[in-house]
This record gives sequence, C-alpha cells and structure tokens, in this order.
Amino acid sequence: MSSAINFSQNFQTGGVDKFIAIVLGFSQLSLRDNGILHNLHNGQLFADNKNLVTSGACREAVWMQEGNTLVLGGDGTTEQFTLTYGEVISHEPSLAGRATAVLEVTSSSLWKELDLIVKISWPGSNRVAENVFLERAVETAESSAEDEWALKHLPRVLFAQDVDLGLDSTHERVAKLLEKAEFVDPSHKFAYERRTLRIIVQERLYPLNTLTQVEDVAQVLLDVACGTCFCSPSWASCTHCSSVHRWLYLRAGILHRDFSPTNIMYRTIMEEDKDGNFEEKVYGVLTDFDLSSWKENLDSNYEQTSQQRTGTPPFMAQGLLDGSEPLHLYRHDLESLFYIMLIVATRYEIKPTTKKQPGGLRARRGIKDLPYQDWFNQESYKALADSKNTFFTKKADLNLSPAFEDFRGWLVDFRRSFLEGSRSKQDYIDIHKGSEDEVVVTFDDETLGGHVDYSALINPAKKLKGKLENLIVRYDPSTQTSDDSVETNR
Repeated sequence: MSSAINFSQNFQTGGVDKFIAIVLGFSQLSLRDNGILHNLHNGQLFADNKNLVTSGACREAVWMQEGNTLVLGGDGTTEQFTLTYGEVISHEPSLAGRATAVLEVTSSSLWKELDLIVKISWPGSNRVAENVFLERAVETAESSAEDEWALKHLPRVLFAQDVDLGLDSTHERVAKLLEKAEFVDPSHKFAYERRTLRIIVQERLYPLNTLTQVEDVAQVLLDVACGTCFCSPSWASCTHCSSVHRWLYLRAGILHRDFSPTNIMYRTIMEEDKDGNFEEKVYGVLTDFDLSSWKENLDSNYEQTSQQRTGTPPFMAQGLLDGSEPLHLYRHDLESLFYIMLIVATRYEIKPTTKKQPGGLRARRGIKDLPYQDWFNQESYKALADSKNTFFTKKADLNLSPAFEDFRGWLVDFRRSFLEGSRSKQDYIDIHKGSEDEVVVTFDDETLGGHVDYSALINPAKKLKGKLENLIVRYDPSTQTSDDSVETNR
C-alpha cells in the first residue's frame, strides 16, 4: 500500500482544493458505485424497496426514516413480509451505509403482536453470523428442562438474511484489488477483511440506561453474568454446575468478546408471585454477538474469529489492550463486566420518570470531572492499559454516585480478585523464569490462579445490603439452587 497522503502540504499548489474535489467526487457517485445498500432494492425480490426515501444530494442514496418500508422474505423459508421503520434506535453517522443501524419496526403480517427491531450491519465475511451463535444457544436452552431458564436471557431472532453483493459489486472489487496489498514497512502484515450485508429482525429489548431502580440495574448485570458464566476447574465435581455453567461458554461453547454497556439489555416479563399477584420482572440479556467466537476456534481456527482486538476500549481487559495476553479468555469478559459496573456506579445517577420525560441513567452532575474520563481519552491501547494497571495497583477510593453506593462492597471485592490474580500470575512468572525443571505446574491462566472465576462475581453479591440485598442469583453452584434470593452476611 502507498504511504500516507498529506493534503495540507503544498497548500499554495492546491492540496486542499484536491481534497475538496475528491470529497465532491465521492458525493456524486451512484448508490451502486458507493456500494451502499443497493442490493436491498435491486432485482425482482426487493423491487418494492425502491420506495425508500432518497437523498436530494444523491438521488439514489437510501435514508432510513420513519414511515419507510423494507420488504424481506419470500425465499421459500419465510413468507414475504413488509417492515415499516419507526424510530432510529442507534446508528453511526460517520460510517453511514457501512456501520450498524438499529431501528424500531412494525410488521404488516408476521409477528404483529411483538415489538420489533431490525439490525442492518456489515460484519466481517469470515466471521460466524450472529444469528448462528444465537440459534445454537436457543437450541441448547430448549434441549432440556434444566436449561430452559437461559431463554429469558437470550435475544430472540425472528428472521436473518445475508445479502449477496455479487462479484461486480464495489465491495468485491475493492477486496480483489487489495488481495495482494502490502505495507511499505514489510514488518507489518496486511489482510483485507471482506464485509457482508446482514439483516436481522429481533424482538425488541431495552437498554440498561433506561432502568430507574438501582436494584434493577444490579439484577440485569448479575443476570448477564449468570447467563454467560463458566465452570472453573475447582467446581468440576459439582453436578449441578456441570449442567448450568455450560452457558454460554461451556454449554453452548460461545465466548462473547465484546462486553459494553450498550450490549447489556433487558426484557420485562409479567409473572405471578406466591400470593397470586402479577408483577413485571426484569431479566438481563446479553446482545450483539457480531464479534463472538466458538470456544474451539479461539486457538485452532483463527480465520473464524475477528482479526483484531475486539471490544470497546474503555471496557476491554488490560491484557488485551497492551498485547501481553493475545488470546481472548473468558476472564477477559468478566474483567470487561467489572469495568461496566465501575463506570455505571461512578459516572451515573438515576433520574426518575416524570410526566415530561422518561427516567434512567444520566451523567452525574455537581462534580468537575467524571471519574475515569482518561479511559475514554487515551491515545493508545498501551496508555489505556497502563492507566488500568494503576487503578488496580494503587487501589484509590471509589468515587461512587450516591445512587450506587450499595455497589461499593461488590466492586471492592471484585477488584481485589483481579489484583490478587495478577500478583499470583506475576509471582509464578518470576519463580519459573529461566527454569529448566522438566515438570512445572502450569499456571491456571484461565482464572488467574483461581482468583478470577464466576465465584469472584457471585460471592460478593451474597453479602450486599441495602437496596441490593434481594438480588436473585438464577443459578448458584455453591448451593445447587435456582431462582433464590441472595442471602446476606454469609
């Protein structure tokens, strides 16, 4: 590949003018030349999708707006149906047409009784499709009565389709052009990652930041951990554990690899209590499996995993950020969950619902700087990793939001587990550095010497007080019970 181009050089000779000309040139490209969603309304199957609103600047460009329709199905497996767009839930305007967009939709025929969303994304072509991971998880949950609890914590996929871009598409032509591309510096390896246009229709879930009770926030976080926990070696003899802790890591063999607050959502289910009264219960759901991997592929089939670090940097594990631990392990997801809990509890307050506007998590007011802001402003992965290392080793006091003060014991104990595990690993390295012993006990890197496993999350939860004393651990391997309120002070 060529070296970087600096349009600011030779300003007097028209460097900036050339840059502006290129931008204008791209703006005049047709939808087909841009490769943006043209297959959605190309051909007989999607003929009705030409009714999507178009931009005045580029008449063929598709703009997803409320009231537009999208026709899908009719391929022999699903009858043709029409989706009508509602509110845009999330999108990335800087990557229009290439990034994920999630919209509210209604269906004219199928699933009319459900609240729906459509997700339009461009994941890597070599990666396993998100719906394939979820299909296996659902099949596993439905395979036995003792696994059915997991269905409440899994997204419900109703329809999924990959759109064939064709050999003459812009995406395919660019991919072929870059097949043999090389960096100027031969030490850098280049691999162009093809993209697939994927459309998924799901039952709608709701984001963590819309919850208005601290106990519901804690329950959703605990539910996500319960739904994705793994069985540590020390629990190998626990028969209940061997059936429950297959989720998602051991039982379904799925590692999520992209924990962030936006991927932790919830659904509500109306349930009857022991007195015969009905109450709306909150269940945490882990979503967005675009970067997930099969457990067996993590070290045996690299092409089936993401080719780069995966995750949202402020919530990524320290060892992944600095490259000291290149293989994504389960405890890295647990570490990400810890960062999510920390960020929520220190940077947010809970605003109640009023007649004028809905409540939920809002950035704290009344403090000069939000805690851990430097985690969001670091210029490199290495700098962010160093900042997180300082957080663990110096053990500074947690500046919790008043609404999340009951999280303190949970966070302190969870942080201690990571610190003790990291020290244990370093001690092992120091002891065995340069060792020529024929037999050396292998360090349990999966759990940092047994310090970071599911119990590191669950055991502190059992000691919570205040508003969090009645959290429910859906499945607890230490007591072999399910759906029991967490006991305190034990």
